[in-house]
Amino acid sequence: MFRLSEVLRIGVRFIDTLLSKSLRIYVFSDDPDCILRIQLSQAPRTISFGNELISKGDPVLGLHAWNEHMPILPKEGANLEWALRLRRQVVHSFKLIAKEMVRDTRYSQVRAVCGASAVFSFSEHVGGTRVMQHLGFAVVPYHRPFGRFGEFWENLFSWWLMWTYNQASLYSREFLRLQRTEIWITRDEFLRRYST
Repeated sequence: MFRLSEVLRIGVRFIDTLLSKSLRIYVFSDDPDCILRIQLSQAPRTISFGNELISKGDPVLGLHAWNEHMPILPKEGANLEWALRLRRQVVHSFKLIAKEMVRDTRYSQVRAVCGASAVFSFSEHVGGTRVMQHLGFAVVPYHRPFGRFGEFWENLFSWWLMWTYNQASLYSREFLRLQRTEIWITRDEFLRRYST
């Protein structure tokens, strides 16, 4: 007989699948070490970072966590082994994405690669910001397309995803203190770093 928590997790997975399909977030690789999915989209606003200006509506490639493939956080919290594995899988996923961008003409007009998350909120941890900057990304404050009310529901769903896929990650985060951040990198810089 199913416990209530198992039924709720099935429900969260179902909602995640529906949202991914409706937002056209898709798996592009069957590599078991790939932990990212992608979404061909448009820049939601004009954004300037470094010497680059991405205009609202420019084609961009969105990064999304592939929850089922994320390395499980140990119950005692993040340790060096987990952090190194996560970084290795992130870089590996970036290389797979760069290969896909070069291979598939659908991505020929993409101006930037970007992502937003509360699960990996880089503003909470200076080390996380430095890691993403070291990987070539600009870390910028989250733009709330639906205001604070919308961000509350985005954070709530992120909380449910953490509870469903990687419950130990909840121990180091308080729901009311979740803060979303964005990462951006130009297409040229992304390919320069990760295309082999």
